[in-house]
Amino acid sequence: MDKQLESKIRETLENVKPWQRVPTSLEGVFLIKAPTRGDQDSIMVEINPLDEFGRPIKRRGIFLQHKIQLERFLDVMQESRLMEFLETIDSMAGTNNGENVEMLKI
Repeated sequence: MDKQLESKIRETLENVKPWQRVPTSLEGVFLIKAPTRGDQDSIMVEINPLDEFGRPIKRRGIFLQHKIQLERFLDVMQESRLMEFLETIDSMAGTNNGENVEMLKI
């Protein structure tokens, strides 16, 4: 664990309000101070890539509290069929009829 980084994070969190998005030097990665739980701070990382104007591409990104959560998201995102599925969805844009349907096996 990097004590210097931990110190910077603690110092930053002292000066922000809960749910405030703090940009980091990693583009598209933000530090989030969540409301305190008991006597313990709740810290999250938001991953939300930036558009060509430097703004997050979504209103809310992916919120992570633990390394294992990132690992699991990466596993899903590296699934080769996901890209094919999204390409198909892109080509069908605007065809949602709003009906509830059963799970689609991919």
